[in-house]
Formats: sequence, structure tokens, C-alpha cells
Amino acid sequence: MRPRLLAALDAGSETRLTLVTGPPGSGKTVLLSTWVAARELQTTHLVSLEPADRTVAGLWSKLSQVVETPRQRGARAAPATPEALVERLLELTGAGQTLILDDLHLADSPAMRATLAALVRAPSGPRLVFSSRIDPGLALQRLRLGGALTEIRGPDLAFTPDEARAVLAKDAIALSPPMLQRLWARTEGWAAGLRLAALSLAGHADPDAFVEDFAGDDRAVVAYLIEEVLERQSEEARELLLATAVVDQISAPLANALTGRNDAVAILDGLLHANAFLVPLDRRGEWFRYHALFADLLRSQLARRGPVAVARQHRRAAHWFVEQDRPLDALGHAVSAEDWDGATAILADRWLELRDVDGGAAVDRVLAAFPPDAIDARPEAALVAAVRCLDHGDSVRAEAHLLAAGRLRHRLSGNRRAVFTRGLALVRLLRAGRDGDVDGGLHELPVIVTFGHQDSPRSREALARAHLEIGRLEAADGTDGAERRLRVAEQLAIGSTRPELALEAQAQRAWLYALDGQLRAARLAADAAVAHAGLLPSPPSGLLAGALVAAEAGDLRHGAEQVRAARAALPGDAVEPGRLRRLEIAFVDARLAQAGGRAEAEVACEQLQDALTGWTPPRRLGDEAHAAAAELLTKLGRPDEALTDLPALPDRRSGGTIAVARVAALLALRRSEQALGEGERATAREWLPLPAAVAAAALTAAAAEAEGDRGLAQRYAEQALDLAEPEGVRLPLAAALGELDPVLRRLLRFGTSHRSLIGEVIELARSGSAPSLADVAPLDDTLSDRELAVLRYLPTLLSSTEIAGELFVSVNTVKSHLKGVYRKLGVGNRREAVERARDLGLIAVSGLSVERRPSVGRAGQDSPDPNAG
Repeated sequence: MRPRLLAALDAGSETRLTLVTGPPGSGKTVLLSTWVAARELQTTHLVSLEPADRTVAGLWSKLSQVVETPRQRGARAAPATPEALVERLLELTGAGQTLILDDLHLADSPAMRATLAALVRAPSGPRLVFSSRIDPGLALQRLRLGGALTEIRGPDLAFTPDEARAVLAKDAIALSPPMLQRLWARTEGWAAGLRLAALSLAGHADPDAFVEDFAGDDRAVVAYLIEEVLERQSEEARELLLATAVVDQISAPLANALTGRNDAVAILDGLLHANAFLVPLDRRGEWFRYHALFADLLRSQLARRGPVAVARQHRRAAHWFVEQDRPLDALGHAVSAEDWDGATAILADRWLELRDVDGGAAVDRVLAAFPPDAIDARPEAALVAAVRCLDHGDSVRAEAHLLAAGRLRHRLSGNRRAVFTRGLALVRLLRAGRDGDVDGGLHELPVIVTFGHQDSPRSREALARAHLEIGRLEAADGTDGAERRLRVAEQLAIGSTRPELALEAQAQRAWLYALDGQLRAARLAADAAVAHAGLLPSPPSGLLAGALVAAEAGDLRHGAEQVRAARAALPGDAVEPGRLRRLEIAFVDARLAQAGGRAEAEVACEQLQDALTGWTPPRRLGDEAHAAAAELLTKLGRPDEALTDLPALPDRRSGGTIAVARVAALLALRRSEQALGEGERATAREWLPLPAAVAAAALTAAAAEAEGDRGLAQRYAEQALDLAEPEGVRLPLAAALGELDPVLRRLLRFGTSHRSLIGEVIELARSGSAPSLADVAPLDDTLSDRELAVLRYLPTLLSSTEIAGELFVSVNTVKSHLKGVYRKLGVGNRREAVERARDLGLIAVSGLSVERRPSVGRAGQDSPDPNAG
């Protein structure tokens, strides 16, 4: 008893025709018999048709048995035409009666279709219920539009999990919920499948084990499906069914490729019409799949033809999927065919993009399927294996694969050799990027450029990745052209097969800006890159840039969240993310720990020292990291160790941060005169990153205070505050507050334009977190990441079109986000939005440009601009 279907049949009394269709074994006949018995329908005529009933005479012979009395039978000549049959039938039946014709497909013929059409057209007569595996030849769409049709189709006939449980309970079979769900999923609720399973399960010693193995190759299922489905198809249809057994989804073009014929459209249409376990997957009727058990049967039948036949079909499928630009599907079939040369060719052509799909898991599965010696016997496979080993942090195996790949390069020729040479150089460059090897990376770039053509999207992707990696190395090294390099990578990525690489390049620019202390520019670039997190993985460099900006601004909680997100965003399952990335993360952690407690400082210092040990990092990042480690040692009360560990003051731009770290250690050692001298030289440097410039001025002020020169101390303190205020830099001031406190208090007493900033710095030093105005006056509706990204461009002079270009979105998208921003902030225009956002602490109090005051000499004379150039 299935109440929902009985109710559906009851509801059909409101329409002229009820049509019940479904595949073999879906329970049509049982449903109708149950309905007649359950409702005690005395005026119902149930007629089961057979092939002999295809003619008018045959059909009337069957109908007369149920609609005529014994005395009426034979009293008149049998009707000779469909119209006469319908006229006679309507004389004997009428409204209030029900005529059920079951198994219509067995008696399908022109005469039968004409008879059914005449019955349905009749203005009156009995309610009609037709049951069939196929749709009868009727104008069903007209009946639907006229509200004269009730339909119960295959999906309706499928048993629900609860109904399946009830079926098994009748045979005293009780499965655990997971096993019941598995059985239901395998049968897809197919009535015959459930019944056949129940027969085998009755009295089975291990029901769960049976369900675990139950499939379309079960003997009972095989016998039923062969007899009821497979043997009823034409030879061409059977060949198509077996030829397509190797794919999970089929379309007419794919089926033609697998059969070598051009008749798939007609055959698939016939199978669908016949309810032959073909399930549509789209509304256009282009893609299909087979019922799970039927698919199992087809695979088992194809396997009986031998492994060569199966492999041939997989190779054909792989070839078709390559032509359709579906490399993952193609790889799967190449592996199933054990076609290692074919799989290698696909990997060689598409490894760059496949490496980014699901963290490269699909590539790993393909490589794992290769025989033990097959990878290093093929240069391109060895190359892909090398890059995946690098992604997983296994540099030893990566080097072995690279050596094997290089040794076998002579086996390739023509364009394939050129593509391989470019790929080999790119993998070596990726290795250099992980290791922070600037010279090694630059050595590989000319090879990639030589063998790359910008008119090819894949070549543009290779070039974009190369410039991105070089730009990252140059940023870490302090090379002047790093930003320009990264912008080149962005432009190349836009026309490549992976335009999202532009976001990675933008995120790397954000990191470069953050290192330079351009916090506003860094925040904008990072937000633009990370704002796509809902669609694409957030670039780690953008998250680290956001963390460093948050650290320098004193927003330690947000900074820690960003670092955690950056770690989670690292590609692959690498435990060791690479020396360079490890150092970047440790450096950001060290900056965050600068305003934290002693325990955090100890952990961060140890991690940063570990990240610096055993190699020579790129110059710029190495200087920043050594300075940060020394500052933590000073914070921990170990200034002597800090001075000892600091490298000799390098003669380069980034050496200024080391000079500032020395001043902090000297001041902690109470060597204030020396600290003052070195501090003044540091502030007079041609260039310093903004946080270091703020720290240099603040520490010099503290040294002057210790030397008793209050006027000089106040001038340097004002310089530090002037530098810090526009970009919201707080951390260097908070770190120096112990020595700077009396100077700041005098400024508060005698007058300063930086009262708010001083208060925030004091709060940061006291509580480990700068106050957030947004916490004081929260919005009712939080701005999304993308709305924040747009908001932070509003203080600039950029138009909506220019903002769209910066964010890689359309102008309409920017305007849509602006509407959301205005609504959530409760404002009506751009100026009001900027003012409200500043009040809430959502954007800095100034724009992107920062005007820095000149250094103050000991006698109050202006000295050279410390940030010129």
C-alpha cells in the first residue's frame, strides 16, 4: 500500500485520462490492482493487454470479456474499425465507470493508437486509465493544456526510503539506516530491484554485506534486465548501450564517438520513449545517465567482451573529452584504459590549470595510478610529478623527478619539446619561489619567455605565473621593478586560461605595499583580491597583507584571523609551505606579537628565528625579519642578544629597519646617547618603510628624553605622530610607549593635533588591542567583503569605471555595491558615505597619498626627507 500513489489515482477522477508510465518493474500493474481492490471499485474494468490485442478484432475480443454480459457476447458482429469499437464501447459503458488498460506497450500498433485517440476525444464515457512503459500515441500536450490529463511517471513510481523500509519489513528484513539508504540509492527506488534484493536478503546470514555488494551484476537483476530491457532493443540500440557503458553521462555526440556511427540521436530518443532506464539530466534533453543498476549491468556485459574492448571504449571517450576541452574527464578514461602515454599527453598540455583544481587532487590520483616505473620513464609525467611533490613540500622527490625529466628531454621533438622546455623552466622557477632563490628564479625566466607566445592563452598563463613568481621574489629581495613585474603578470593573466591569476598578482602587490608601509594601498589591493573568496580561494599573499596592515594598525585580533586564513589558503596538503612563505608568515606573526604578551612574543620569536635558520633569505624580507626578531628579543628583556643577532648594518634601502632595531636595543640597554645618535641617522635615511620611519622617530624622541633634551624629544615625537596619523599606524608607537610615555603626556598637556591617536596608542599598549569605533556604533546590516572593497575606494578620486577596473568587475557591479553601501550606512551620496565610514572606523582618516614631514635635526633644523625616493 502506497497512500501517496493511491491518492494520486483518486485525484485523477477530475480528469478525462490518467496516464501511468514507467520502466519495466516499476510497479505499475501492482499499483493499479491495489487501487482497484482498496477502493472496491465495482464499476471498474481492468484489462491487461497482450501482443495479440494489437488489432481491432483482438482488442474487442479482450474488451468484450469485461464490458458485455454473456448473453450480449456474439449477438452482434464485432466492430471492424477503431471508430466502431469506440462507439460500441461507449454504448456499454458510461460516466461513473472506469476503464483501465494495462500494458499498453505490448499491444502498440496504428490500430491501437487510433482507438485510444477516439476514446479520449469522445465527449463522454468512462474515466480512462492507461498504463504503459511508453507514452501512447496521443496528443498529450493538448490534454495537459486542457487540464484533462493526470500523469504518474517513473520518478513518482519510485519507492521512497520509508516505502522501501515497509517493503522489506513485510519479509521481516530489518536493515540498519545506513544500509537501507545505500540499498535505496543503488536501486533508486526501483520496485523490481527492491523486490529482487528482498528475495535474496530473506534469511541471509549477513544482510549488510549483501547490501554492500548489491549491484547491477547481481544474477537476479541481470536476468531480469536482460530479459525485460536489453533483449527487447534493436541490435543498434544494444551496441550503443554497451559502447556507452564506460561513461557516467552520455549525449548524442559522445555516443556517436563511442559507437563510430551517427544514429545516436534517434536511438537515445527511442530509449527515452521506451522508458529503458535512461534518465534525462537537463531540460534540453542533451545529456542523460543510466539507472544505477542498469549501468552496472551494461558495464558487466561490456566486460564480457574482454579488457581490450573495454580499454578501446575508454580511449575513445578520452579522445572525445580532450576535443571537448574537458581534461579531467579525459584523464579519468585514459587511466581506466591504462593508456599511460595518453594520460601523459593530457597532463603535459594541461597540468598548469589542473594543478589548481581541487588543490591538484585529481592530478595526484592520476599519478598514483601509474605503474611504479612509468612516471620517470616519461619526461612530461616526471615533470608533473615534480611539481606536485613541490606542492606537497617533498623537495627531495621533486628533485629526483626533475632530474629524470631533464635526462629524457631528448625523446621529445617539435612543439612538444618546446612546451616541455618551458614547463621544466617554470617548475624550476616555482621551486626557486618556494626556496626564496632570487638568482635561480631569474635564471629560468628567459627560457619561459623564449618558449612562450602571448597569443596563446596557455602560454600567457605560463608567462603570467612566471612574472608572478619573479615579482614575488623581487618584492622579497627589495628590487625596484617588483611592482611593475606584478602588473605585467596581471595583464598577462587576464588573457590567459586562468584569469584569476590576476587576483594573485594583485594580492602580491598588496603584500609589497604592506611591507613598504603603504597601509591604505595595501588594504585596497588586498580587499580587491580577497573579496572574491566566495567564488575562488583567497590568495594567501592578500590575506598576509591584510594581516600585516592590521598588525601595524594595532588590530591584533583581525590580524591573527587573517594569518590563520592565510595558512588555510595554502595550496595542497603541504605541511611545509616553502621557506619563503614560512618566513613571510613568521614575520607577520612577529609583528602581531610585538603588541602582545610575553608568551606570544616568545613563541613568535622562536618561530621567526627558526624560519631564518639554515639559508640566506632574500635581502629585503631577510632584513625585515632580522629586525623583527631583534625587536622581540628586546621586548623579552634580551637586548644584548638582539644586538648580537642583528647582522651588520647593510648598505641598502631595507637596511634601515635593522638600524631602527638597533636603536630599540640600545635604548633598552640605557645607552641613550648612542641610541640618540643612531636614531637621528636612521630618521635621516633616504628611505624607510612607514612603520620603521614612525618607530625611528619615536625611539629617537625617547632617547632625546633620556638625554634630557625635552624640546628635541617633543619634536621627534610630533614627527612620529605626523607620520603615523594619515595611515593609522599605531604598533611602532605602542612598542616604544614605555620610554615615550612622558613625552606624549607633555604633548597632551601643552597641545597637540594627535590627541585621538595618542589615546589609541595608549589603549593598544595597555590592552593589546586598539579601540575600534565600529564596535562602539555597529551597523545594523554588516557590509560584505565586496562592499567594503568598494567603500575603501570612495575617498579617492577614482570614478566608478576606474574602481571597476581596479576590482576586476563591471561598472554595474560597482554601482550595485554602492547602493548597498549607501543603504547600510544610511547615507545618500559618496561624501556622506566617506564621513560615516570614517566615524565607524571602516576607512582611514585620509586617502592613499601620505605627506611626511621632514626630519627634525638636533638644533631644530630640517634635515633631508627620510622617505624621499
